[in-house]
Amino acid sequence: MRIFRTLTVLLTTAALATACTHDEGSRARQWEPDDALQRAQRALDADDADTTQVAEASSYLASGIVRTLDTPGDKPYRLDIACDTDGVSAVTLSVTRGPDERRFDVRCGNRQTLRLNVPAGPAFTVRIPRIDKEPIPSGVIVWNLNSLEPNDVHGCPDDIKGCKQ
Repeated sequence: MRIFRTLTVLLTTAALATACTHDEGSRARQWEPDDALQRAQRALDADDADTTQVAEASSYLASGIVRTLDTPGDKPYRLDIACDTDGVSAVTLSVTRGPDERRFDVRCGNRQTLRLNVPAGPAFTVRIPRIDKEPIPSGVIVWNLNSLEPNDVHGCPDDIKGCKQ
């Protein structure tokens, strides 16, 4: 019985000691796709504007995004995009409509959402290039295209053309 108690104490001490040591190659939080998708979706949902979702999608960071989005009707739209990744601090989003093109940084992993106002009109294209580096970073990009009331547009009403400051 005494050996069993001693063995239990030794094994418990060893388990606690190894759990508390930090291996240079490990992380406190392992990146998991499902968790990352939920974090990115929560970032998108953290908005109090009254919007109607028109389209949504997600993509792995390694795949990038190339998507053309229709914006018919009279109401303005807003593109909300969030990124959660392990190893990349930001990705570049290119938004093109006709001759106009703008680039934006989408910060990854900080639970922030980039929100771009887009007036109704011709379709526009969003691009995030795929990541070509080794090792290929794990990450997800999640976006929503929402229509909203004109009085819910904050800031520049056309982030593709841009507004003078």
